[in-house]
Amino acid sequence: MIFRWFKIFNINEFNALNLVSKTYVLNLEGYGQKSILVTKGVTIGITYEGVFLSALMIGKNPFSIDGRAIYVDADQNVYLGIEVPSEN
Repeated sequence: MIFRWFKIFNINEFNALNLVSKTYVLNLEGYGQKSILVTKGVTIGITYEGVFLSALMIGKNPFSIDGRAIYVDADQNVYLGIEVPSEN
């Protein structure tokens, strides 16, 4: 699978807000304006178009499901991945 990646937020900056959840509204190039819900519980997760993605789920980075993925880089930036359709 090939994904197109979009930076959504930074975990350290989000934690500094002392919030349990926050909705980020971003213009994702090629997809338009989208809302991404970030939630903090045992781990950080995002919900995008009804799909919940938990950072480092089952030890995987990136973690993907249903054509969506979440990735956390070394600087604690969180990215949403959207699967790019295969040209085959």
